[in-house]
Amino acid sequence: MNCPVCGKEMKVGKVAYQPSAGLHFLPPGERLPHVLTKSGIEKRGGIALDGPNNLGLLESDGTLPAHICRSCRKIVIDY
Repeated sequence: MNCPVCGKEMKVGKVAYQPSAGLHFLPPGERLPHVLTKSGIEKRGGIALDGPNNLGLLESDGTLPAHICRSCRKIVIDY
């Protein structure tokens, strides 16, 4: 899929949320590290979008800017 903004090819992956891991993107076949840190997620080719949250303390309000197209069912998230 090409980026609707710049036209470059986009990478496939998954966006997931877990209470201790926060919100993150991971490439196909990658799993979260056993010790949840931002650098651990990034070493697996992922991006920590919000979190990981240590001891349940939130570092942000848990929101990210995003645009949605309800017709084609795509969401573009700014991180």
